[in-house]
Amino acid sequence: MICPKCQKELPEDAKFCLECGTPLESKESELKNNEVEDIKEEVVQETVTDEPETQKVTENEIETKDEVKEDSKSLEETSETNEEDTVEEVQEETKETKEEETHSNKIWYYVSNNQSVGPFSVEEMEDLIENKTIYGNTYVWKSGLKDWIYLKNSDLATYLQKEETNTKTETTSEDASWFYVNSSNQQMGPYTEEEMVQFIKEGIITANTYVWKSGMMDWIHCKDSTLFDRRSGSGGFNNYANGNTNKIFIETRSIPVCIILSIVTCGIYNLYWIYRLAKDVNTLNAAQQKPTGQDAGMVILLYIITCGLYGIYFYWKVGKLVKQLQFDNGYYVEDNSLVMMLLCIFGLGLISNCILQSTLNDIQRYA
Repeated sequence: MICPKCQKELPEDAKFCLECGTPLESKESELKNNEVEDIKEEVVQETVTDEPETQKVTENEIETKDEVKEDSKSLEETSETNEEDTVEEVQEETKETKEEETHSNKIWYYVSNNQSVGPFSVEEMEDLIENKTIYGNTYVWKSGLKDWIYLKNSDLATYLQKEETNTKTETTSEDASWFYVNSSNQQMGPYTEEEMVQFIKEGIITANTYVWKSGMMDWIHCKDSTLFDRRSGSGGFNNYANGNTNKIFIETRSIPVCIILSIVTCGIYNLYWIYRLAKDVNTLNAAQQKPTGQDAGMVILLYIITCGLYGIYFYWKVGKLVKQLQFDNGYYVEDNSLVMMLLCIFGLGLISNCILQSTLNDIQRYA
């Protein structure tokens, strides 16, 4: 055995160099070291040999992952396309449904320049009212109605009242001091005097409509208020229902004066009074192109010949003739024919004259 350091020959079983003291390895240790080195070389060679296979496996895994990603992306795109198509279909169906509902709700028509305009929905009619395109006296119609009617008498009247309420808020408290009670017994107001006059012209307020303003003790009929002085010949209280806008004037008479004159003249003035009553009633009916009664002169003649018995028929007939009169502003004449006839039977024909004269005075003033 030779010392690897000092190169001195040594015995085979020596464990240390006798010259330099370097520890020596036995042959068994050398063999073991050689075996270890051989094993390491084999492992390295195997590793080098396996690298291409591992690389192939890795590449296959990467390709598989890429394919999975592509499939997933394709599925997502397909899903998104289907969702978009579904959304579009739903939107189209919703739009068609809304159009059908809107079309089915368009049931109202109105008259403009003697032509039917429509159909419109309730919401559209409300807008037309707010925009002052249609008014209370505009003719309207919808399926189910027998004939055209005024808007103020239709289901749309609530929107007309709503518009009146909105107009009310725009007026100042100083100028808006008038109130009125509508056909539904609801208090409306406050309004200015100009607005009240306009309501009269449109027929919303009639002669018998209750009105009130600040300073009054209680509600009164419109015909008894200062609004009566503002009436105009272009509308309101002066028009007849048949469209004749020419006011027919009849003479108003003081009832107490007529009674006194009838008593003082022992009934002679009473005959003249009956003559004038018969003539005035015929004049009013002729103005509205309605049937008239007996000629006033013939009434007096028959009254005298029958010793007053004709008066029984006369008061009943004249009461019916007055009752048939109609007016744009809604002025209503009560049927007093039976009452006047009974009064005449009991010898109270003078009171019948008073009732008839009072009715004619009211027509002249308020209708």
